[in-house]
Amino acid sequence: MKNWKRVLATAGILALTTSGFVWAQRPYGGGPANFQIDPAKAQAFCQEVQPLWQREMQIKGELLTLWAKTPPDFNAILQKETERAKIRVEIHKKAYEMGLPYAPTGKRALKLRRLCGW
Repeated sequence: MKNWKRVLATAGILALTTSGFVWAQRPYGGGPANFQIDPAKAQAFCQEVQPLWQREMQIKGELLTLWAKTPPDFNAILQKETERAKIRVEIHKKAYEMGLPYAPTGKRALKLRRLCGW
């Protein structure tokens, strides 16, 4: 009985190791490094979006301040979160409109901060 347990344990470890190697070699085909981005489009996008990005970072700081208050003002927090979400949607909309290879999230997402160097 002990031999069977040892054999099954060894087979399980071998199977897990093999499947790990197979998954590690699996091509996902995505990521910003694989995108062919026109540098002129990227520069124009970054210049157009920079004020929106700066406003989003300002709102993020204001949100941290609002959350740090002893009784948090949830109405103000909700208002700031809504404003921040609208700015994010506007940034993504501009990326889509300018023809940049775009996906909002995930492994194939265009990393906007990396693209613009922010």
